Amino acid sequence: MAQDRPAACAASTSWCSRCGRTTGWLAGFVGSASEITELVAAEASLKAQLAFNELLMDHSPLPMSVVDGKRRYLRVNRAWEAYTGRTRQQVVGREVGGHLTAEDRAEHAVHDRRLHETGTPQRYESRVVHADGSVRDVLISKVLVPIDAGAAGVLSVLVDVTDLRRAERTTREARDAAEEASRAKSEFIANVSHELRTPLQAIIGFSELGVHRGRAHEKLAAMFGDIHAAGQRMLQLVNNLLDVARIESAVGSIHLERTDLRGLVHELLRELEPLLQARSQAVDLSLPAFPLVAKVDPLRLQQVMRNVLANAMKFSPAGTRIALLADYNDAGEPHLVVRDRGPGIPEAEVETIFEAFAQSSRTKDGSGGTGLGLAICRTIVAAHGGRIWAENLADGGAAFHILLPARGATETQPMDL
Repeated sequence: MAQDRPAACAASTSWCSRCGRTTGWLAGFVGSASEITELVAAEASLKAQLAFNELLMDHSPLPMSVVDGKRRYLRVNRAWEAYTGRTRQQVVGREVGGHLTAEDRAEHAVHDRRLHETGTPQRYESRVVHADGSVRDVLISKVLVPIDAGAAGVLSVLVDVTDLRRAERTTREARDAAEEASRAKSEFIANVSHELRTPLQAIIGFSELGVHRGRAHEKLAAMFGDIHAAGQRMLQLVNNLLDVARIESAVGSIHLERTDLRGLVHELLRELEPLLQARSQAVDLSLPAFPLVAKVDPLRLQQVMRNVLANAMKFSPAGTRIALLADYNDAGEPHLVVRDRGPGIPEAEVETIFEAFAQSSRTKDGSGGTGLGLAICRTIVAAHGGRIWAENLADGGAAFHILLPARGATETQPMDL
């Protein structure tokens, strides 16, 4: 129950000197309280996060900057200052691109506008002036970041790619120079080879005529025979050089056809039969009873087998037998092996004999030919996607392996040579 107001105070309109109270009567107090512990904690966490972000940006080794919607600098980090040679006091609050050309400013403005319109991060390369005055290639990454309520700014990060681009240019120039040198070499070889063939044909032709007409004079016939043999060796070298030029040319190619290798082998052995008989040699042939199918360029693969068999005949003693085996291996790949009875290959040279103009040290008396045959073979087999290698046999001689890839049922397929 409210107390009665003192009579002495009733007439007072402002201050009562008797009771020391204002006019009216204070009946009580009204108040409220709210829990703000979480709000304070959230504000503290936000401040800590902002401080961490600021610290992270300032100590990043990559040059970074933030600009507002009017393309004015809001902040830059230490790496940006060191990279550009300008301090934050000089740029904060000023528009971006004051030191750039109109063309460069337009380029950056296009990406900024696209970023604001689509929200998609922008990544592009440009060139900027370094603090030391040099012009550097940089990769620029830009993303939107909130700066005020309802407003977004642009965070830009620079990555210097000058050394990478310089290395790429150097590599590209070196590759172009090497390709040009290779092209010039191939053209030179082809031109020289063609020029050599004309006089060689005359030498070989007249030497054959001399051997035929000089039969009655043994010494004269022998001289013409030596000329003819030397001309034939020279012609073989020229033909090999032409093969190298064709294989290395940019237009060289092979055309793969689904072929039964047994037919190619039989055809090749019929071709070599006169040479085998002249040396009293024979070939022990082992082929499967079923088709040995592979996708090959028949002429090119025969060229490889002809070279390998000719080497086996050349280095095997007269009267010996050469083995030729062909079948699928466990992986379903066609595998051909030629085993000779020759002197074998020094272990250190088993790989090098497939290099151009390389010969085994055991055949450097001239019997090894031009040194191009096996190099051409490796190039052709590699163009088929296969592999050729050599190994020495435990009981003497060497074995040459030709492994071709197992392919699908497609009938033909062009391949680079």
